[in-house]
Amino acid sequence: MITSMDYSRPKYETSYDLSNEGSIIKIVSNKWNVNFCKLPLSYRLDYALYKSDNLRGFCEVKRRKYRKSDFQTYIISLDKVIKARELASITNTKSVLIVSWVDVIGWIDFNNDFVCRQGGRVDRSDWQDVEPMCHFNIQEFKPIVDWRNNDKQVGEE
Repeated sequence: MITSMDYSRPKYETSYDLSNEGSIIKIVSNKWNVNFCKLPLSYRLDYALYKSDNLRGFCEVKRRKYRKSDFQTYIISLDKVIKARELASITNTKSVLIVSWVDVIGWIDFNNDFVCRQGGRVDRSDWQDVEPMCHFNIQEFKPIVDWRNNDKQVGEE
């Protein structure tokens, strides 16, 4: 007999996470000279980016407690990548992943190539945390802020 699975999920994002995300997007918006607007959860990405009231794209913002060089790839769910690519395609804009490591804030276009493998988290005992994961090459992230070099490197889009 097949039993139904519970597809509802707890919300793991805390007010502390949202505060960190807000600090990161403020830095990025100043560097890129864009405005940002927090998106409803249904969009699956964090922010829409605007310049002169024109939509320029979408972004997902992540914070990591590691150095950028600690890993060879950055992993994110395939579901998130699919949604990011759909939003960019439909609006003829870009969707980017912005990651703040302890030493660098960097970005990568969700349209970059990746390798897909099964993976995810197992520390929360949530069966939905294990899924196809996209591995983006860390070396392909472009710097926005680089604290290792006193913020001498800045990449804009």
